[in-house]
Amino acid sequence: MTAPPGTDDPLITLAGEVAQLRDLFHRRLLEDKAKNRALDDLHEQLALARGGFAEQLLAPLFRELLMLVDRVASLHDEHDEVLVSIVDELHEVLERRGVRRVPARADFDPDIHEAVAAAEAPGRSPGSVLQIVRPGYVMGARLLRPEQVVVAARSALSEPVETQSPIERFE
Repeated sequence: MTAPPGTDDPLITLAGEVAQLRDLFHRRLLEDKAKNRALDDLHEQLALARGGFAEQLLAPLFRELLMLVDRVASLHDEHDEVLVSIVDELHEVLERRGVRRVPARADFDPDIHEAVAAAEAPGRSPGSVLQIVRPGYVMGARLLRPEQVVVAARSALSEPVETQSPIERFE
């Protein structure tokens, strides 16, 4: 770092060197921030990839375990304490692994529900959930199995249902 030609004042020389050092410091600081940001993004992507891979491997196993829970639950009555205990313990094991029941909804949602029957229900709006036939489960944000439900049907005497365009549904 040399002084500009024609300046012999050491204060001007020192001020020029300080300005150059400040510029170098700012550039290095920005480079470090960019590198740290890139590393953070890579770590985040790696964590998501690992989690997604684990979900892909475990999802079929959890689905089969849920079918087993359904079978065991259908075998017992409320007085068979051993089978009730087994079903409760299997639900607890699934919950510890991040498998949760589908959140309850009053209206039919095709993203999480599967309609297995429709029944007339006076006083209920068409498409509302009347009964849960088989519970649904999610693992994180991924649907493992939809909730099977009975929905209220539109009666022949009811007024026509107003439909919304797909754009209005999400507004």
